[in-house]
Amino acid sequence: MKKRVLMYCQHVLGMGHLVRSLEIVRALTDWDVTFLNGGDLCPGMAFPPQTEVVNLSPIKSESDFKTILAAEKGQDLEAVKRIRASRIQAEFARIQPDVFLIEMFPFGRKHFAFELVPVLEQIRLKRMPTAVACSLRDILVNNKRNQAQHNERAITLINRYFDLLLVHADPRFQTLDETFPRVRELRCDIRYTGFVSQAAPQSLGVAPDRTASDQPMILVSIGGGRVGYELVECALQASAHLRTSLPHRMMILTGPYMPEELFQQLLKSAETQEQVTISRYTPYFLAYLKQASLSVSMAGYNTCMNLLATGTRALVLPFTGGGNTEQTIRAEKLAQHGVVGVLRESQLRPDYLAEQMGQALRTPSPMQTLSLDQDGAMKTAAYLEELAARKKPVSSDMAPVSFTRPNGNHPTPWLTELRESLELLQAEEKQVRIFFRDDDIDEDEDSLVRLLDLFLAHGVPLNLAIIPDLLSDATVRRLHTRELWIPESLGLIQHGWKHTNHELDGRKCEFGISRSLADKFNDIARGKSRLEEAFGPRFYPAFTPPWNRCTHDTYGVLDELGFVVLSKDQGKDSAQGHRFQEISTTLDLYRWKDGATLKPADEIVPALISQMRGLDTIGILLHHKVMDNTALTFLDQLLDELARCPVVRFHTLKTLMQQIEATHSVSSLYTL
Repeated sequence: MKKRVLMYCQHVLGMGHLVRSLEIVRALTDWDVTFLNGGDLCPGMAFPPQTEVVNLSPIKSESDFKTILAAEKGQDLEAVKRIRASRIQAEFARIQPDVFLIEMFPFGRKHFAFELVPVLEQIRLKRMPTAVACSLRDILVNNKRNQAQHNERAITLINRYFDLLLVHADPRFQTLDETFPRVRELRCDIRYTGFVSQAAPQSLGVAPDRTASDQPMILVSIGGGRVGYELVECALQASAHLRTSLPHRMMILTGPYMPEELFQQLLKSAETQEQVTISRYTPYFLAYLKQASLSVSMAGYNTCMNLLATGTRALVLPFTGGGNTEQTIRAEKLAQHGVVGVLRESQLRPDYLAEQMGQALRTPSPMQTLSLDQDGAMKTAAYLEELAARKKPVSSDMAPVSFTRPNGNHPTPWLTELRESLELLQAEEKQVRIFFRDDDIDEDEDSLVRLLDLFLAHGVPLNLAIIPDLLSDATVRRLHTRELWIPESLGLIQHGWKHTNHELDGRKCEFGISRSLADKFNDIARGKSRLEEAFGPRFYPAFTPPWNRCTHDTYGVLDELGFVVLSKDQGKDSAQGHRFQEISTTLDLYRWKDGATLKPADEIVPALISQMRGLDTIGILLHHKVMDNTALTFLDQLLDELARCPVVRFHTLKTLMQQIEATHSVSSLYTL
């Protein structure tokens, strides 16, 4: 039986990542391949027959790579993200791949951790036999504003989840440590595959010739086309400058993703230039490049490999948007070997470009002096075969929880009841908001780690109520690291000061009637300062009192100190007339009268179903210190069912407040 590989590729701006991934897929002839495509699929780009292509709802990026957005106009990004994450989880479960091959992440694509990390954590947490590999290009961006943080994130994720790192480069030309200096800290196997070059079509050298002529042909291309319009516009004008002194033909390929208005503008500008033809895309690109007398292009990975393969004269303009240096590094190295001439953005004028094109066309083609390993696709296939053949070792730092799930063919009564209720809510299109709050965060305990791992595996955010005076440095480091993986995955809020009872009689309370207002103010203030110092902007000014109770004068303290949320237990001294918003928990998994006792599932689930039907916002209270494997197994099942329901939305207290502020309405929010 063939080995199964699930390959993930997210191209956000151009199509270089997609083209390179396609060549790897073509080399996997002995595999059953499922390809997860996260961007717009290029029309005319054909996948081999052994490949099942799963097109996720596309997401793209602005040219600065700082923001992502749904590719289709009018789509809500958060809804798209949820659909994608659920689809990837489902495809992984269906395929159960021998190898999960991820392009670029975690060295890039940090915005897509929301859908990748949960799958990777499931593999780790449940000790699945799937091996995980990263497919990485030759040069990384290494001038980010937060580069140290970026590198730390990549190292942590690689060492936690990945078995193999495939670097698609010839180390004689480019090594990973040139743009990622902390390579020695990576614990997985690292293999240089050679460059992945685009396979030549069978028609190489006989591509359709639209304008048969003996005149030299200039091929202008800009990859996907979301960037680079200035280059093709300048080349078009330069052609007009050059056509009298040096008759020629020019073929412009704008790329499939150039905005339609720019494409039409270019067509209009070319109406009087008979020597120019303009198209978006051709499957015969390499053949045309072989026939061309000169190439004018960007300096992307695939384009440069194509230039090496064909030996075509070339002028390249490196892309520098968002401070990107990748193409500049590659272009300058190739220029040192006489492979390309390098254009600069400051030089991009029609007269100058015409001069450079004319000079290039009048100069004899240089002898190729650079020989690089371009067998990257085949070597990638061989390395993946080796990886799949090895039995994946079980690491000693694996999560200690081994979940025992019920037989899927015979679900428990509570599970059946929950599924039926969720289906009904979905049919009614009733939106349900759920937040989870875990109390008493202090030491870096195994029980906390297990709970964090579980929520990470389901991609569900978790609010952590932190005891400031008891907070350990180890916990601070752990929470910093976790929050970096998936931003907004943790809500870091304040849980009193030191969780100490000051009442001699009656119910326990840290901020009760026995203490002065000044003492309450001082404790809450220094707790807030401690958390702001530890977590900076990641701390959210929400307050939950120990034992879920405090006096009314404490509410005034919260107002004065700038807290925006009070989170207690439903039914305990509701707050009215204050600047903060009260967002109560509504369901506790434990009974506390005679010690911590987990409620039975057939009691928890009906209560949850009732709240989902009657409330818009549900708060579920957790206690990692008392949660054993039975509790975690139940929570694992519960999260699995809730996360697959499209009408359920998970929140931190911060994102709940953002929704409230956006709608300017709190009438539907459950408060007491």
